[in-house]
Amino acid sequence: MANSRARQQQMSEDSDSDSENQLTFAEALQNSAIRHVLLDQLQLSEALSPSMIEQFGIHLIGILLSIAAGAANAIAFAKFQYYVSHVSGSATAIGLREEDLQKGNVAPPVYLVVYFIVGAVLCGLIVHSNGMRLGQARYEVVLFLVAAMELVCWWHELRYPEWLAAAMGLQNAMITQWSTAVLRTTHMTGTATDLGSSFGRIIMRFLRLGYNLQDEDWNQHIADRKKLVLMICLLLSFIFGGYVGSVGYKAFKLHALFIPAGLTIILGLMHVAYCILKRREVAEETIAETVFRRQISGNSTMDDEDDPESAAQQQQFLQSKSPAAQFIRQISGQRPNPSGGPAKIPARLQGV
Repeated sequence: MANSRARQQQMSEDSDSDSENQLTFAEALQNSAIRHVLLDQLQLSEALSPSMIEQFGIHLIGILLSIAAGAANAIAFAKFQYYVSHVSGSATAIGLREEDLQKGNVAPPVYLVVYFIVGAVLCGLIVHSNGMRLGQARYEVVLFLVAAMELVCWWHELRYPEWLAAAMGLQNAMITQWSTAVLRTTHMTGTATDLGSSFGRIIMRFLRLGYNLQDEDWNQHIADRKKLVLMICLLLSFIFGGYVGSVGYKAFKLHALFIPAGLTIILGLMHVAYCILKRREVAEETIAETVFRRQISGNSTMDDEDDPESAAQQQQFLQSKSPAAQFIRQISGQRPNPSGGPAKIPARLQGV
């Protein structure tokens, strides 16, 4: 009897010790193995979870921006003999012209590189975070600014290719932040690289496993296949944009810049419409992201007096039955209220 009580006491002490030694989610993320697994699952989720409408939207945005960039690049080369949608050629031209291995002054390619970077800096000032934030990030401002820069170049009768370079830097930075460096629309080097690597993984998977794919292998195959299709669409769209820009310049000269400017304006208006139609869903998503970000960062305390309305909204979200709220409660160690009332918020979520 005494031995039984001793064992129970020991088990109770071990349980208390385990509870005291529980890691937070933020602490767990410091482990590289956990980060690698989570990154793999996030990449799979990004490829597999979007609905057909979301996939169509991603493809449409990428295709239209690729056509616009290809057209702007073709128009710039037809007029100036410069490519403005990427930096590699201009950066190489600086050294070639310095050593008189290419005709022309050094200044023009230097300006193209600098203005491209300035455009990317402007995007960083407008869009503050990575990842797709439809309805939250001000993508329409970026798109309207890209179109404005292209129209400034048109207004000055195509005398300043630097404005087109800045527009391409701004557009490329936006799509890079939006897609977390998966999509590129102003240059096709990364697109061609992703196309080839995805196709290579598909071939190797079937050479190694044949048609006997397990669930995880099949999910990886679907993700690579979707990426392959998207990269092919972007590459063909950029080529088509170059053709459209060339035909437009031959027919309309400087007025051909209305083609890329018009496409970016259309996308900007589409995002404005999305913000209006989906404002309630966007607000709920913003609250969920705020609560989850504070939870995994360990900075979960919030003074109700600072923003009582926001605190009430987050408290209401945490007590809801949405999948996101349930997951946050799970990783935070929240337990139901024994009195039968609303679930209590754990110590590190107090004040949320």
